[in-house]
Amino acid sequence: MDVFLVIGGVGVALVVISVLFGDILDGVLEFAPFELSDGLLSMPVIGAFLAAFGFGGALLMQGPQFSPLWAGAGGVAAGAAVGGATLWLVRGLMNMPTDPTPRTGDLVGTIGTVVTRIPPNGLGEISVTTSGQRLKLNARADGPVAAGTTVVVVDVTSPTSVIVTESGF
Repeated sequence: MDVFLVIGGVGVALVVISVLFGDILDGVLEFAPFELSDGLLSMPVIGAFLAAFGFGGALLMQGPQFSPLWAGAGGVAAGAAVGGATLWLVRGLMNMPTDPTPRTGDLVGTIGTVVTRIPPNGLGEISVTTSGQRLKLNARADGPVAAGTTVVVVDVTSPTSVIVTESGF
């Protein structure tokens, strides 16, 4: 039973190490001829398998009807189940789609509100929301625009400055 507990402890240690130092270990293990980050041989999967194998085997050894061979077989079954679930979870997290990064060109057509009035031939400030992010930008217009007016971005002149026109709604 002590052997199973040691194997389970090693598995837990591997999982903790992979959580705390996973990015560093990915760089250290780049020489390996196979992918270690999100595959069957990743540290979280191996650690989860060993932990379930060790602790599952130790648990089965508590019963009088199980020999070490049967406890080992039960540990392999537990390890395969937990390792498979970990593999599914790690792959899902590693391959999760993300939204594209917003670019300044995406601002054209965005509706915003004037925060600081836009004087003739001068800069004011507008507030727009794009891709769930609220931005405050410098703005120019063909004529004066009062604060609180709804405007539409018609051109982007720099990452922090736009040209707007009154929206009319």
